[in-house]
Amino acid sequence: MARKSLLGWVKTVAFAGLFAVGTNAASAQYQYCVEHGDLVAHLTENFQEKQFALGLIGQEAIMEVFLAESGSWTIIVTDVAGRS
Repeated sequence: MARKSLLGWVKTVAFAGLFAVGTNAASAQYQYCVEHGDLVAHLTENFQEKQFALGLIGQEAIMEVFLAESGSWTIIVTDVAGRS
């Protein structure tokens, strides 16, 4: 039962992330981009997060949800050049 509710929660967060991705980049106050591999290594080493889900955003980017046993999570978007 807990697994189903966790999956439902992650789906909700991922769906909300799609709307966040659709915002105008110029409206963002700060924009930090790093290489995808560096960010994944950082999430693994510092937060013990592992990839839980991923999806395509058209042909321009992918969105990934990283999740840790502790309950922490991160959503990242990576463009075709490998910047996250």
